Amino acid sequence: MTFLVTTPTNLGDEMIERSGLGDDMNFVPTNKGPLQSKAHENIFVIGDASNIPASKAGSVAHFEGEILEEDILRFIAGKPLKEEFDGHSNCFVETGNGKAILIDFNYTQEPVEGTFPIPGVAPLKLLKETRMNHMGKLAFRWIYWNMLLKGTHIPFVTTTMSTEGKIIEKKD
Repeated sequence: MTFLVTTPTNLGDEMIERSGLGDDMNFVPTNKGPLQSKAHENIFVIGDASNIPASKAGSVAHFEGEILEEDILRFIAGKPLKEEFDGHSNCFVETGNGKAILIDFNYTQEPVEGTFPIPGVAPLKLLKETRMNHMGKLAFRWIYWNMLLKGTHIPFVTTTMSTEGKIIEKKD
């Protein structure tokens, strides 16, 4: 199966341009591990505002938020930041006819095959077009509105990309 996804040039919000914090594409230059502004150490950046080389998917902003909470508290306390964000993203891609593909990747790892979220057991198959992935997408809608927005952590889903249950090709 061949699958092509194209994205037009994405620009940050005009508000970033007006603030003077943005680069030439209206994104805030951001250190990718601690999600801290490169120009102002007391500014932290998540989601579509940052220029980090990660997907602009909602899962990325969610994972950034979970990690950032601890780093902001560390910053306020004068402690070193953990610099923990690895660019983790996972996303359902609807392919039609009641099927979807689930992708999972980060800064250094292209989307991989395997299972998600429970290694070797989970009903969701990475990089495979399945009806179960479509059902997972539908279930996620409920999880989003009833768990994530209330701050409830999703069991088995980590903020940094786990390699368990995934087929990772060794690079030469």
